[in-house]
Amino acid sequence: MAKQRELRVTRQRERGTRAASGPVSAELIEREAIRLFGERTYPVVGMRDISDAVGILPGSLYVHINSKEDLLIKIVERGIRSYLDAIAPIAESEQSATIRLRKAIKAHMLVLATALEQTRVSFHQWTYLSSEHKERVILMRQRYEELFSRILNDGISSGEFRDLSNPRIAVLALIGMLNSATEWYSPTGPLSPEALSEVLADNALIGLQK
Repeated sequence: MAKQRELRVTRQRERGTRAASGPVSAELIEREAIRLFGERTYPVVGMRDISDAVGILPGSLYVHINSKEDLLIKIVERGIRSYLDAIAPIAESEQSATIRLRKAIKAHMLVLATALEQTRVSFHQWTYLSSEHKERVILMRQRYEELFSRILNDGISSGEFRDLSNPRIAVLALIGMLNSATEWYSPTGPLSPEALSEVLADNALIGLQK
């Protein structure tokens, strides 16, 4: 009981600190939700946890969001869209496939570097969504795959890349390599996102070029 009272007091103090720092916004709620989902995972986090983090009562959250799942789908879609917006112009350009692949990998790493926590939630916790919302995310993930498929297929057609028996496996392997960066990339690491992208591109091209 003593621990529960202490926890309530701590939460009240946190709410007071939040309230003193400024008004609650949808952006603040989303930012705190990303942090909480990243630390504890979506199923474990409740609306009270989110309201405590931003310094308002649980019922007041519904002024800004419709539900916890509504919050997650917004985080996931915004996270994936940031990658699509960065990579699509590169994939659809007229440059060589080799240059486009290097630039697309660099674009991915630059987005990751600026939105690491959101990316982790977007890439790994979308499976907690309902079927209707999952379908929306799957379409976005397919679009992401299509961008790299376009680069790879153009490279095969132009003769830059080897004639692969199953290009989709190569695309999925490349995407898997990029997605795994959410687990090991660190902003305080010895290599910048640009330098890391060169290493990743070199490794990808070793298996693709003639």
